Amino acid sequence: MFDGKGRECAIEDKPRRMVEEADSNGSMSALAILTCKPNSHPFQERHIALHEPNKIGRSVARARPGPNNGIFDCKVLSRNHAMLWYENGTFYLQDTKSSNGTFVNDQRLCKGGEESPPREIYSGDLIQFGVNVMENNRRGEKSKGF
Repeated sequence: MFDGKGRECAIEDKPRRMVEEADSNGSMSALAILTCKPNSHPFQERHIALHEPNKIGRSVARARPGPNNGIFDCKVLSRNHAMLWYENGTFYLQDTKSSNGTFVNDQRLCKGGEESPPREIYSGDLIQFGVNVMENNRRGEKSKGF
């Protein structure tokens, strides 16, 4: 998707690092740090604690974007686009029947509208939520959304 300024509006998150830390009880917790790529829909860096599975999705009235969540103001995302979690020392990502796809290192996790199997992800993987979506009208091609 393009925003009229020649930039892609698909969310591309590059986890700078995935961090494991011991909490006060001695159990491991995890933090995913997502950063924006230059050709992506702009967003501030996210620090998402993965104490439990975290939803990645489009902003709606009850779910607003924040520095510690996976909610984005971008129309190429489904409301319930994907899940990100940490389990037994491993980080996972799963597409939850999104329309425009979830990609890891340019590989789509599943067909549109299908749920993917959990995919192990690593620090430095390029994660993309959504794809370029264009619509045609009488004046020619226009970007859909923004």
